[in-house]
Amino acid sequence: MQKNLEYKAVNRLDLSDPKFKMLHKLNAFAFISIVITSAVGITVNYCLRMLGEPGGLYFIYVLCGVVNCLIYPYVHEFAHAFAVIICRGKIPTVKFGKLAAYCGSPDIIFNKSQYFFVVSFPFVFYCALFIPLCILIPAEFFPMVFMPLMYNVFCSVADAFMINKATKTPKGGIIVDCGTDVIIYAPCKDVAKK
Repeated sequence: MQKNLEYKAVNRLDLSDPKFKMLHKLNAFAFISIVITSAVGITVNYCLRMLGEPGGLYFIYVLCGVVNCLIYPYVHEFAHAFAVIICRGKIPTVKFGKLAAYCGSPDIIFNKSQYFFVVSFPFVFYCALFIPLCILIPAEFFPMVFMPLMYNVFCSVADAFMINKATKTPKGGIIVDCGTDVIIYAPCKDVAKK
């Protein structure tokens, strides 16, 4: 006789639900934070490492940094997809909407540690890649790496929010991430299966 567990939904979070306005708040926070920190970082870099040099070419590299930020959401979501493939061996759905880009599939089930790995993977991976690059590359190329780094940091706030929700998963619980909609299930009873 093999035991199976039945699960019931104990928590549901839909970031795209208009009544919560969570997606708008997270996007506004991320955009304002990216703009401010990028402007400060780029200015400090210029003042400390390039003062006295012409700024015209530096401005071109700032524009290249903006282009890198426009590409970064795709890179970020495909990193989530790569983590799902590593962790669960299944290919998730990746979508890019006008307010949110997301990676998830209703047929992929995670335990708490798997979900933590998948959600935190882009943040950890790209910080480990971009931070050394910011230090090692010549000063004029700094904006091209620093701006996507800031995008990575502040757009991962939504990921951190999801990790926080996932930490409240009951013992033995599972998580289903459909993209902007995450459902946490808890085991409710043992069912004997013949």
